Amino acid sequence: MPPLPTIEQSKERHVLVTGGGGYLGSMLVPKLLEQGYEVSVIDLFTFGEDPLLPVANHARLHIYKDDIRRLDHFSSLLRDVDIVIHLASISNDPTADLDPDLTISTNYLATTALARWARAEGVQQFIFSSSCSVYGAS
Repeated sequence: MPPLPTIEQSKERHVLVTGGGGYLGSMLVPKLLEQGYEVSVIDLFTFGEDPLLPVANHARLHIYKDDIRRLDHFSSLLRDVDIVIHLASISNDPTADLDPDLTISTNYLATTALARWARAEGVQQFIFSSSCSVYGAS
């Protein structure tokens, strides 16, 4: 992932991190806050809310406990967002195999809907992260 510009280098100030309570997101969110960004997180917190506890009360952090497949319930989620970092997904092949419909609705349908919505709202940058498992079996 290319480095994000610092506040001094850019006009971008508000970042939406989907899956911000997951492994990568919980590492990224505190770094974004340290750099001065306003950060919104949407996550189901399937594995608990503990990863974001150290920054949970930060003044520039907004946490939404919900499913990205329900984006229609968040009409203002992308308002004033400059960057979307999309980390929310069903993250590995064995889990995806357990419920293929959930995987398609999360990893494909919700992702494309979010990307289209971000474009329509004028989001300047959409960063999509994916695991190496999308490359197939080796």
